[in-house]
Amino acid sequence: MAAGRVVVVKEYGKPFAIEEYPVPDPEPGAILLRITQAGICGSDLHTWRGEAYAPIPPNGRVMGHEGTGVIAKLGGGVTTDSLGRPIREGDRLMYAAIAPCNRCYQCINGNQNWCSGAQPARQAGEFPYFTGTYADYYYIPPGRPAFRVPDELPDDVLGFVNCATGTVTEGLLRAGAKEGDYVVVQGAGGLGLNATAMAKDMGAHKVIVLDRLKQRLALAREFGADHTIDITEYPTREERRERIWDLTEGRGADIVLELVGRPELLVEGLDYLANGGTFVEIGNIVRHATVELDPSVLISGAKRILGSRMYRPSLLPMMMERMVKNRETVPYHKIVSNRYPLASVNDAFAEAEWHERQTAVSRGMLVP
Repeated sequence: MAAGRVVVVKEYGKPFAIEEYPVPDPEPGAILLRITQAGICGSDLHTWRGEAYAPIPPNGRVMGHEGTGVIAKLGGGVTTDSLGRPIREGDRLMYAAIAPCNRCYQCINGNQNWCSGAQPARQAGEFPYFTGTYADYYYIPPGRPAFRVPDELPDDVLGFVNCATGTVTEGLLRAGAKEGDYVVVQGAGGLGLNATAMAKDMGAHKVIVLDRLKQRLALAREFGADHTIDITEYPTREERRERIWDLTEGRGADIVLELVGRPELLVEGLDYLANGGTFVEIGNIVRHATVELDPSVLISGAKRILGSRMYRPSLLPMMMERMVKNRETVPYHKIVSNRYPLASVNDAFAEAEWHERQTAVSRGMLVP
C-alpha cells in the first residue's frame, strides 16, 4: 500500500515531525486530493506557538488547512463538484477549508462557517490520516463542498484562496461593503492584499492600507490601494488617526478590517471609523487577549464591531470567477513570496514567523 507524508505538531514551540501513513481509498462520496500547494496562515503560526488551540492530542495534531490540489481518487458515486460540474482524476479542485456538520442551526441556515457542531480532532494516526494540508494528500469527506478550478487560473494563485481570500471576502460582505466606501486595512500580508483587491472590486472608492514593511506596502499599491501608511513614519495612534482622517476628507472610514492579530488595533481602528462605520475583527484569534474600551464610543458614533470567522463555502466559486475577471490587472501571483518543499516545513515556519520580529514573507507556501 502506498504511503504519504503528514506534518504533525507534537509539542508547541518545537520542530514539527513528518510522519508517513497509508494512503486510503476514498469512501463513497469522498475525494482524495493530491496536495500541490499548502499555505502558511497566521493561524498556523499561532498553533505552532501554542496560542490558539487546546492541548495537543496524544498522537500529535495534523497541521495545515489552507491549500489546493488535484484529484487523486474519487469515491464511489462522485462524478461532479458541488455545482454539478463534471470532475475526474487529475482535475484541480478548491475545497472548503472548514468542516461544517451540516446538521446544526447555523449550517442549515447557510452559515456553515458559524457551525456549532463538533469539529474533527485531527489527531495524527487516525483514519483517514490526511486531515491537514501539510501533507502529500488531503481527504475530503462526503458532503464537504468542493469546486473545480477555472482553467484560466494558473496554479500559483490558488494556494491561498480557501483561507485568506475567503476570510476577507466574508468580512467585507458581512460589513456591507458597497460602491463608494472608504475602507481601511490594518496589515498588508496575505489577507491584507486579498482584502485590498476585493474591496476595490466591490466598488470601494478609497482603500487605505497600513503596515510597517515597505515591500508589503508597495505590493498593496499594486493590488489597488489608493493610499498606504507606513506606521514607522506615523508612530503614534494619534498621528495615524489624523492621517486617515485627512485621506478620507474628514469623514472617516466606512469599514476597517483588522488583519494583524494585535488586540490594541481594535481600539485604534474604532477611531478611524466614520459615524455608522463597521470595524471587522478577523486577526485576533488568540483567546484571553484584552483591551480597554469605552463603550460610549460605539453609541456616540453609531459604530459597530463585527467579528468575522472564515467564510461560507458558497463564496469559493464566486471568488475564483472574480480572480479570472481581474487576472490581467491584479498580480495575484505576487501574494506568495516564498515557496518551500514539504521537508523544509520547519525552515518555512522560522522564516514566516512575524511575532516580535519583522519578516519579508507575505505568504509562505509549502509545495509537496
